[in-house]
Formats: sequence, structure tokens, C-alpha cells
Amino acid sequence: MLHRNRFSTVASLLLCVLPAVAADSVLAVDRGLPQNNLNNASGSVRSNVRWGGDNQGFIGDDFTIGVPGERWVIDSIRTWAVPGYAGAKAARLSDFYQDVRLYLGASSSDVTPVAAAQLAQGTDEVSNPNIRISEATRDGALLYDDFGTPLPVWQIDFTNLNVAARGGAKTRFGVWGMGRPISGQDGKTYTWYNHGSNAALSGARQDGADGVMLIFDGAGRADGTLRAEDKDWDKPSDINVQVFAHRVGGPAPGPVKSAQ
Repeated sequence: MLHRNRFSTVASLLLCVLPAVAADSVLAVDRGLPQNNLNNASGSVRSNVRWGGDNQGFIGDDFTIGVPGERWVIDSIRTWAVPGYAGAKAARLSDFYQDVRLYLGASSSDVTPVAAAQLAQGTDEVSNPNIRISEATRDGALLYDDFGTPLPVWQIDFTNLNVAARGGAKTRFGVWGMGRPISGQDGKTYTWYNHGSNAALSGARQDGADGVMLIFDGAGRADGTLRAEDKDWDKPSDINVQVFAHRVGGPAPGPVKSAQ
């Protein structure tokens, strides 16, 4: 089920307008997109790569908010997707995918969908107003370089989540969309690809990066771990994610970066 594009890389992206969150919401986990060593021109020190499963499962990861004893509420989560390949570029995310889903779960557990939306093919319509999809590369960022083919990168904001999280404990997550059939390829559908990067080479904050990604089957059941260097990449990788949350109890919080 695992797919990775050898030598594919993801361009540095500027943050789009932040989603609506609670007034005291902060950027509690900042494992955003890399800023250095981007695209094929970086050679052996490139920092970015995309990871995908198939319609039988997906690749996820985990993050940690705060410290033990604290209680938090997750307001929104942001990730990035990079669909397509040579000869198949998406003008809209809906061209390739029927839907999009955010899965969450506790440490060492399975994950379940907490937000989902249907995508209307050929339009920008999303059935859930709490899910926002934007083409990040339209804001002046570089396109994703896939074997010399430039591809757009899509930012996905899951807002108004209101999900409780224990400080200092890992939360598992995954983002996945069911692919539409590929024209002329009987039985094949488009693969969902999540953006990942190597923390040491990213040139940006990579909170909680540990080089271990997670594999889930189509029902969200845990199906093992994935270390990029044990497959066909030459360095560790994590899925990029930003988590906006507010603290509701426990000891005084440590320093975090405020959402702007």
C-alpha cells in the first residue's frame, strides 16, 4: 500500500490566512513545511518528500501538545496534500478525490474520523464549511517537483474541531481522501499524498519530529510504523502538520507561539 516518489520534493509554502479559532488559541504544534533544501536541485540534502498509501489505507503520524498534567482542546489542524504525477495535474483537489477526512486517536490506538467532507467534482465546493481547501502554490510558493513535473500543493484546514487532548501525550492523526478512477486505467484510482519532510534539513520548526510515521488500514486501524530510511528514501521523514489549540486546565503552560 505504500507509495513514495523517489526524488520527489515539496516546495516551500507561505502560510495562507489562518482559520477561525478560539480567541486564546495558539500554534501548539508547529511542524510546518520546510524552508530550506527544497526540490530536486538540492540533491542529496533535499528535505521534502510526499507519502501516500492507496485506497486500502493511508500514512499518518503523531504530535504532542503541552506537558503532562495539562488539558487542551484542539481547535484546528492544518496539513498539505500533493496530488498528481506526469500527465495528470489537478486544477482542483476535487478532480482527483471524492472526499477528504481527518482521523485522530490516542497514542498506540486506532484512529477514527473526526471531520469529513465530500468534494464536488469539477468545482471548489466542499460539503463541510469547517474544512477549507486552498491551493498554497497560488500565493507565490514554488510548485512541487515530481520527477521534473511541477505540481500544485494544496493546504487543508480542519477548523472548529473542539477535540480534547491530554498534555504531554501523543495524539495520532491521518488525513486521507478516496481517489477518483483514473481515466484509461481500469480499476485504478488516484493516490492521496501527504507532505512530509526531514526535520534536520528543513530549516524550520519541526515540533515532535521523530522520524517515525504510522500506517493505518482503510478503517483507521493501526497497521505498523514506517521509517523512511528503511524504505526507498535515504533519511528520516515525518508528516508535516500544524495544530492550533487552547489550554483549559493543569499547570501554567510553557512558552508557545501565538497564532497571528
